[in-house]
Amino acid sequence: MEPDPKPGLLDRPTPKLAAVGLVLLAMLVPHLMIGGVIEEREERHQSVQREIGAGWGGPQLLMAPVLAIPWSGAQGRSGHIHLQPERLDAQVELAPQLRRRGLYEVPVYTATARLEGRFNAAGAVVLQEPSAILHWGDATIVAGSQAMRLAGEVPSMRLGEAWLPGEDGLPRWDDCMPSRGIAWRANLAAAPDGAIPFAVTLPLRGSQRFGLLPGPQRANLSIAAAWPTPSFIGDDLPEQTSVEEWGFTAAWSLAGEGAAARRTLCGRHAAAAGVELLEAVPTYRMVNRASKYAMLFLALSFVTYTLFELLAGLRIHIVQYAMLGCSVVMFPLLLLAIGEPLGFAAAYAAATLLVMAQASLFTAAVTGRRVLAAAFAGVLAGLFGFLYVVLSLEAYSLLVGTLALFTVLSAVMALTRRVRWG
Repeated sequence: MEPDPKPGLLDRPTPKLAAVGLVLLAMLVPHLMIGGVIEEREERHQSVQREIGAGWGGPQLLMAPVLAIPWSGAQGRSGHIHLQPERLDAQVELAPQLRRRGLYEVPVYTATARLEGRFNAAGAVVLQEPSAILHWGDATIVAGSQAMRLAGEVPSMRLGEAWLPGEDGLPRWDDCMPSRGIAWRANLAAAPDGAIPFAVTLPLRGSQRFGLLPGPQRANLSIAAAWPTPSFIGDDLPEQTSVEEWGFTAAWSLAGEGAAARRTLCGRHAAAAGVELLEAVPTYRMVNRASKYAMLFLALSFVTYTLFELLAGLRIHIVQYAMLGCSVVMFPLLLLAIGEPLGFAAAYAAATLLVMAQASLFTAAVTGRRVLAAAFAGVLAGLFGFLYVVLSLEAYSLLVGTLALFTVLSAVMALTRRVRWG
């Protein structure tokens, strides 16, 4: 009768755990490589957003109409003074749509911006030269942005009782102004006695964001769109909002401030009050978040295999641990590949089923016991189901995840309390 073979080094619990830990560390290499692929695809998506924005229209951060009055002074000095509206009412309706290029979708919109207000030129004076002469006959009204894109013909403006034809493009003054816009010759015979009302409707095309730059002394802004996932931007949040399944409405009441208006006129970045059109389910952000849990799931899968060995008296080769690790670590890559054409929810269901089927069939072959394979499938189902809930929670994801991990650790401690590790 032949003697029983002498137990190998990895047949003892402690060396086996050390070897499993080394395999887990080795799995960091494919995990990091998959993370690089996710970042590369996200950067490509952002590049497509910029390309579509260049062709259709970028974010429209609109400067309200400004009355520019040329002046001339002593010793040949000259320039323009800019009068912001005393009051502005802006009603904006966005008509969003999705533009596709390859696998990527980008939200774009056509905007109808109705602007009404009044200029109060009483007491207009050139601060640096109070004796300067204002040339009211050459006064011009301008409006624009750094990336203004009209969706139709150049609109006319009603100023008082007169209609002013618009000209695409801004005059080439030395003053700092937006790079693109519309100009209307005001045709003022002299300094107006009181406030001058104006009204204009701007048809615009843009993508991702729409906002109104600071400037008017008082401004009321309202934006409505058939888009269920808005994000409100700017230093001033809307006073009234309504977000429904069909879309949203929002209203702001804004007060102008000199420094902010100056930044607007000079084309520098100012905090526009407005809205950003977000994806309902941002695929790349969700995939990126899910990938951060891959190593945790891999560790829990290895813990499950180790429990099978300790409690069921099985011997699972270290290479079989590595094969299981490759299966689980591919989950984020499957999620990304399927999510680009089908969306995150469908991709999550498909990737979960694929990994569960592969890992469970492999476990059945390794252990030779269907009960253990079913138990492992249940563990994976619980892990992936829990992850989907955590990804959906946003604010409470850290709390729920920490409590769940603490519960799992307690269960492992209870199951291994009688194991002799020596």
